[in-house]
Amino acid sequence: MWESLSMSGHDPGEQRRRQQQQEQFAESVAGAVRQPASAHTPEYVKLATMDSTRSSGDSAQKASAEAALDDASTAVEDAFQQHHVKIEYDGRRFSLKKLWRFVGPGLLVSQALLDPGNIESDISQADSSGYRLLWLLLLAHVLCIFVQSLAARLGVVTGRHLAQHIRQQYPLAMSVVFWLLSELAIVGADIQEVIGTATALHILTTMPIWAGVVVTAVDSFLFLYVQRLGVRVTELVFGLMVTTLAVCFWLEMVLIKPDAGEVIKGMVIPRIPQGSAVQAVGIVGCVLMPHNLYLHSALVGSRKLDRREETREGAIREAMRYFRIETSVSLMYAYLINMSVVVVFCKAFEIMRGEGVPYVASLAEGATVLSHVLGSGSKYVYAVGLLAIGQSTTMTGTLSGQYVTEGFWNMPVKPWQRVFITRGISLVPALAVALTATAHIDLLSEIINVVQAVVLSFTIIPLLKLQAHGEIMGPEFVFGRAARIAAAALTLAIIALNAYMVASVIPLRSAGMYVALVAVVLVYALVLAYTAAFPLRCVWSRRVLVDRAPAGVRWLFGRAALAVGAAPPA
Repeated sequence: MWESLSMSGHDPGEQRRRQQQQEQFAESVAGAVRQPASAHTPEYVKLATMDSTRSSGDSAQKASAEAALDDASTAVEDAFQQHHVKIEYDGRRFSLKKLWRFVGPGLLVSQALLDPGNIESDISQADSSGYRLLWLLLLAHVLCIFVQSLAARLGVVTGRHLAQHIRQQYPLAMSVVFWLLSELAIVGADIQEVIGTATALHILTTMPIWAGVVVTAVDSFLFLYVQRLGVRVTELVFGLMVTTLAVCFWLEMVLIKPDAGEVIKGMVIPRIPQGSAVQAVGIVGCVLMPHNLYLHSALVGSRKLDRREETREGAIREAMRYFRIETSVSLMYAYLINMSVVVVFCKAFEIMRGEGVPYVASLAEGATVLSHVLGSGSKYVYAVGLLAIGQSTTMTGTLSGQYVTEGFWNMPVKPWQRVFITRGISLVPALAVALTATAHIDLLSEIINVVQAVVLSFTIIPLLKLQAHGEIMGPEFVFGRAARIAAAALTLAIIALNAYMVASVIPLRSAGMYVALVAVVLVYALVLAYTAAFPLRCVWSRRVLVDRAPAGVRWLFGRAALAVGAAPPA
């Protein structure tokens, strides 16, 4: 195959250049052969795969057939690589037994919607707007179902998760920016989770908050043992922790006896109380988490699909259908838990206001409020639920960081290293807040929510761009025109909401602050426009790895054409 590349005269410089082209081409083929065969796989990759199989004997054929039943992922190590769940494709329309085999990734993703930061947002919502924003909380969860389903769709169709795609499709400088923003969001969420867990330990044991922060940072290493037991055991443990939180708050909701009519009215009648616009936008921002998109697109790879050529499309469509169902059920489960938190504290605050008893609407003081209304035992129920979800979310945050780091840098990171780095970074600001004043926790949560909102835009734009690219998703699964329009509208709406939330935290006390606000919004809009306009880096076309951007666009974005040799003869 290489004769045409090697017969080019005897000039040493020419020979070296040809040798470099051969090496680059061989690397591109080797990387592509690891991907699943499909209708849009380059023909020479299919031929190379078949040649390799024929030359390896019966044992190699058997290994190749087994590899076809794979998740097609990656050059990096999967955290659950030895415990993947194999899914045989049988062509049935629907099966509850098969649906059970897909249950798990959505449940892990739902943890982020229930972390201590979101519980604190629920308590704040109950104090400022009562039941009247329950409809918006429901709408935010429905929107989250749609966005998370797109992340799962990307991982199922391509066999690669979002971080790997961004690293492959964007130049190094932009990939570094994406990675830093993602890590910032993960560490921010981790701070909230660590402090929330420390608060639960303080309620249960009177342990100082700073000591609880240290204990939480250390006991996260227990996750390493759980992870070694396999993906299904890990999913079961996380499911039990979420259920613990659900039981705690549903029990307190039954005991506190809320007004059912007001709850239903709040869920079905859209209204935003005066002065609650920022709170309303914050509800959407707290539900849509950027690191959740990375995590979901990676977790679906734990299901090994039947990706043989004759069954590939059917198996992928089946997996997408089951994952949509699983994601919808898991996130609606999370909504019911969030709703119960809002309802419990709405009624509790109503009782305390009626009695003229002062209170503070915060995560730390939630136990005091419930103790006054329901008795001293209720604070322990509250603390047990908070402890369970705090521990669970710190573990999923570690897993998100592991996938992000491995995907962006194409290198495996051992789980204990990831836990050590993540805890080390989050421990410093968490301890600072715990030692200085717990009153600053609310301010810290507000800053973290703003960071999450900023990072989300830089995560969802690449996700939607990848979905609309035919040579990445394939002609069978690429977005059509209607889906592209809907995706663009969704992106603009999320960016507008997030920009409003960022602008709302800037104190406008002088003309200079107005100028600063305008400058921040303009810079934010320009950077997002640059990210959206940036063409994806390289695709497979006509058996050659090429840069599809025109020369003028490459010059505008500071890009160089890919140095890939000519295609081999057919």
